[in-house]
Amino acid sequence: MFNHYTLTVGVHNTHKFSSAWGPTKTLGYSTANATVDYLGPTLVTQKNHPINVRVINNLPAAGTPVFPFDQPNNNNTITTHRHGGLQSAASDGVPAPNGVEVPPLGSQTQHYPNNQAAAPLWYHDHADAADSYHVYEGLAGLAPNTDKLEPSFGLPRGKFAKSYVLQDKSFNADYSLCYTHADPEFFGDRPVINGTIAPKQNVEPRRYTFTLVNGSDSRFYHLSLQQVTGSPSAAPAMTVVGNDDGYLLHPAPVSDLLIAPGERYKVVVDFTGHNSQNWVLANDAPGPYPGPNVAPAIPQLMRFDVGTSVTCPDHSRVPKTILETNNATPLALKLAQARLRTVQAGEITAGNPQLGDKNQLLNYFDPPTETPQLGSTEVWAMRNHSPDAHPIHEHLLEQQLIGRWHVGAWDANGRPVPSTIGPFQPANAYESGPKDTFESPPDYITAWVGKYTIPGTSVWHCHILSHEDGAFSNGAIEMMRPLVVGLKPQFQLPLVLTQGHLDQLVRQP
Repeated sequence: MFNHYTLTVGVHNTHKFSSAWGPTKTLGYSTANATVDYLGPTLVTQKNHPINVRVINNLPAAGTPVFPFDQPNNNNTITTHRHGGLQSAASDGVPAPNGVEVPPLGSQTQHYPNNQAAAPLWYHDHADAADSYHVYEGLAGLAPNTDKLEPSFGLPRGKFAKSYVLQDKSFNADYSLCYTHADPEFFGDRPVINGTIAPKQNVEPRRYTFTLVNGSDSRFYHLSLQQVTGSPSAAPAMTVVGNDDGYLLHPAPVSDLLIAPGERYKVVVDFTGHNSQNWVLANDAPGPYPGPNVAPAIPQLMRFDVGTSVTCPDHSRVPKTILETNNATPLALKLAQARLRTVQAGEITAGNPQLGDKNQLLNYFDPPTETPQLGSTEVWAMRNHSPDAHPIHEHLLEQQLIGRWHVGAWDANGRPVPSTIGPFQPANAYESGPKDTFESPPDYITAWVGKYTIPGTSVWHCHILSHEDGAFSNGAIEMMRPLVVGLKPQFQLPLVLTQGHLDQLVRQP
């Protein structure tokens, strides 16, 4: 037996991004019991408790403009992707033409088996050439998966665990949303957290678990805590305990954190001893990342006001080790079983980034070239010779970041000049857990590894939504590719075997 849930996508004119403003038009996922005018309800699932989710498209008829933006069409189709979920390809929300999109008045039922470890999953629209618009307008929500191990970790839970969807937006004088793809990316001039501009959160002087989701179109955030009032002190301690798809085996203390579009981090923040102080979640990342900056600055996202006392004793802790079902396999064992697939990111036309295989840049509509064998393990080495960092997301598998190599020069075909490839840089401790989205800096080779356990056709893409949609080219050139997991062995790919051998392979042109 499955639990059944129904979400209805609709247009609303009631959401206020600020209590001082009037309402504005947005999109939201509503339930039978509650109208939700921006983002969607949080769908909490449990491991090995499958559910079905039906999504109804209540947008206006095809051809009807909903927002005065520069979208390539007004088809008003939708398809919902549970990002990080290990569901079948048929329930993954794959965009057309490789998947089925839902027209107005239609519906789509997806089955989520939830046979995966606890993880901060989320869901959002994935309609081809339109999801950047739809997510900006409100079609996203949290979907944390839980399991029976989580309570034993000792982390702050219940009302001492908070989730924040980080976004940036611009508004017109009448408070309506402003959005354009006149540039390759979109950068708003106001921070919007969980649908509210620059909110404040009252907290007690104790530990909290914060789940951070970057739901922005294009903006990276380089986050830190900066004090604004109270007796001067060192910043509250921050420890990363979880990545996109689950918990870190060894939690990692940080003083700052870079989070790219599509990435999620679980962070324990300790406000103990910071009574009566106010702290802001600060940001100094350039846009586009890593620069040069052309974006409006958003130096502060939200504020935490620390109270004077706790309502109950804080028995939470940050363990040195968090043992989960998906975080303990040694990296060396994964590499011993893997083959190496080389992919690339680059630009043929300035402002139109593309993805491709080792040999050429391609479009979403070109035949698939990434065709892993079902049950196999692959290392992907992403050669980024474009000017921007790209958060690369593969659907339908959990992966682990291996590390990066700096590249000093590329040849005319986008291949690294071997003599300019620097030493291997292992993954930072805070990004060493189960992941599905990988920050791939320009002039670097970034490598990750994962096992393909779900057959069928899905996609891999840049999670800068403007890039994924190919918005600068009006949808003609999309930074997305088919991902086809089948039965054909990939003997053309070299065996990785060891970290040392991977280093040798990566240095070959």
